[in-house]
Amino acid sequence: MNTIKALLAGAALMASAAGANAATYYANNVVDAVAGVCEGTASGCAANDRKNTANAVDGDSNTFYSLGFGGSIVVSFAKPLFDIAQKVATFELTFNRDGDHDEAARVYSVLDGVETDLGVVTNAAIKSTVTAYSPFEFIKLVDVTKTVFPSSTSYDGFDVAQISVAAVPLPAAGLMLMGGLGGLAALRRRKKAA
Repeated sequence: MNTIKALLAGAALMASAAGANAATYYANNVVDAVAGVCEGTASGCAANDRKNTANAVDGDSNTFYSLGFGGSIVVSFAKPLFDIAQKVATFELTFNRDGDHDEAARVYSVLDGVETDLGVVTNAAIKSTVTAYSPFEFIKLVDVTKTVFPSSTSYDGFDVAQISVAAVPLPAAGLMLMGGLGGLAALRRRKKAA
């Protein structure tokens, strides 16, 4: 009977660990934004839909906010603190532009005002990801198009349609190990209590 209880405790631990990794959070608030430089035509640079920061967090993948060259945006999520490894994904509307309209942004995680560089995302695909291995409250994107792609024909830098955060899934072996350890701990407690 004790073995069955230990196995059930291990299974419950495994299920809770798997459930913790399932949630995906989308940015839902702009904390700060600094408009970058636009080098296009006057009508293109003045397009209100491209300069509306709310487009980066409105949940609509068909609208976007253009950072502008050197511009930045800081966003927050419904969950106030992420404390385990997370995949940070940026969704870019003007992706896969045959190599002439390349755009890039550097991604930072932010905790208590301290920024941690997570890497660079590009518009080579609709979704580009980096991984955060330390806790954070906010995600910051800074346009680096001119640095990464000096000959790009982009005129207003990286476009942000959505930003999401999802826990890095634990490998099945890790879940099994956690379940086994949970089972052993439960069994050990039972033996001490007896």
